[in-house]
Amino acid sequence: MGKTTILTSVQFAVRGDQIEEFERLIAEFTARAELEPGTLTYRFFRGAPGRYSVIGEYEDTDAALAHQAGNQDLLARAATCTDHFVMQVHGPVGPVIRDWAENDPTVTLYEDPVLPLE
Repeated sequence: MGKTTILTSVQFAVRGDQIEEFERLIAEFTARAELEPGTLTYRFFRGAPGRYSVIGEYEDTDAALAHQAGNQDLLARAATCTDHFVMQVHGPVGPVIRDWAENDPTVTLYEDPVLPLE
């Protein structure tokens, strides 16, 4: 197997009156992610009405942090559209992301793989 990456999954509950705005934000997030060095995958999915999920894959902690830092404006706008969101982070994230995840009740960290990654 190759290098272990960092995976994120975020689920959003978007208010009905904010769906159009949230979908505009999806287009902006996606366009930016395509230009981010180290962002390997960034895909949104639509579920039941008002339910969205995004899967991100980053080559390392620095790339994940750069994505977060470079999208603060969009994240703030997205927060005004949602009733709540939850996030899962998978992979060897390092101390900065670990500290952040441990202090944010909306984030669950899955840092240790169950099977060896040989």
